[in-house]
Amino acid sequence: MLEVRKVLEVGCYDGVHMIGIHGMGGVGKSTLARAVYNSLIAENFDSLCFLEDVREKSNKHGLEHLQSILISQVLGKEEINLTSKQQGISMIKCRLKRKKILLILDDVDNIEQLRALAGGCDWFGPGSRIIITTRDKQLLATHQVTRTYEVRELNEKDALRLLTLKAFKKEKADPDYVLVLNRVVTYASGLPLALEVIGSNLFGKSVKEWESATRQYKRIPKKEIIEILKVSYEALEEEEKVVFLDIACCFKGYAFREVEDILGALYDDCMKHHTGVLAEKSLIKVSLLSTVEMHDLIEDMGRKIDQKESPNEPGKRRRLWLPKDIIQVLKYNMVSELHQSLICLLILMQSLSIIVHIIVIFSGQFLNFSVYISF
Repeated sequence: MLEVRKVLEVGCYDGVHMIGIHGMGGVGKSTLARAVYNSLIAENFDSLCFLEDVREKSNKHGLEHLQSILISQVLGKEEINLTSKQQGISMIKCRLKRKKILLILDDVDNIEQLRALAGGCDWFGPGSRIIITTRDKQLLATHQVTRTYEVRELNEKDALRLLTLKAFKKEKADPDYVLVLNRVVTYASGLPLALEVIGSNLFGKSVKEWESATRQYKRIPKKEIIEILKVSYEALEEEEKVVFLDIACCFKGYAFREVEDILGALYDDCMKHHTGVLAEKSLIKVSLLSTVEMHDLIEDMGRKIDQKESPNEPGKRRRLWLPKDIIQVLKYNMVSELHQSLICLLILMQSLSIIVHIIVIFSGQFLNFSVYISF
């Protein structure tokens, strides 16, 4: 919160500042924006407005609805009826250009939302501050928002503290729970949403119940967490979704150049664009060591999506990454059930530091299908 307030420069009155808060789903962007909003003294501004869930509400009710809320809150009037988005833009520019306001646009996922609600710094009076939270860093760049702050996962100490507060409603837990708490912290990988959901779900449960639940989480991630993370996936184009699932199932931790080379054979020159989009949406990161990294829960989400393609018949899936599925498909020749196809069995032998490419031909035909096998 202190870092964001530095970027805001609340005491500076020479102009309007737009600030972008970005990061993966569930990392706490909205919580941070709300904390900053609540910490700022109302006397610093003529009006304050916090527009929550911009993505969801604009899809349900249209941008005119959000424009109306913004105008009525800033002017202190009853809800205004707008006939079009353009009318809303004109009214915001006309009525608010002399108002010094603090405006939060929470969970923005489309440039049209920004153009309709905060199209330019000249829409608001000097000293105004507009905070935008989004999962898409590129969205901020497109809107020429240069002041940004990336929300990162919690460190181990803070993650343990948050989990303890949610699970026990106090700062310290019973010593009997120490080992299982540390297991949950490792599983959640610093994601506040995961820690809150799991902690609340296990409130008042015994150590044995905690241990049983953690084993279950590793197999079936909590639905609430997955649904929130899935929003970023659903916003991708079709081929970007395929690349994301390829990485989630098989290539996490591999050298970025190696991943681009391997997948480039399938997606040609589009690979750089696809990986760029995934990074902008906080679905992958390229580490300082130039390896492709991904939050464990995002990886779980990707793998669950991939399994749903054919939950009971792995031979009909595009990717094979679980040893039991690979054995089942090869042992019973289940791949032969597929239609026309090129199957690439990509066996990644990390222990030998080699990559073996195998092209498998069934019934004299190349199959238009890709399977990645990772050991």
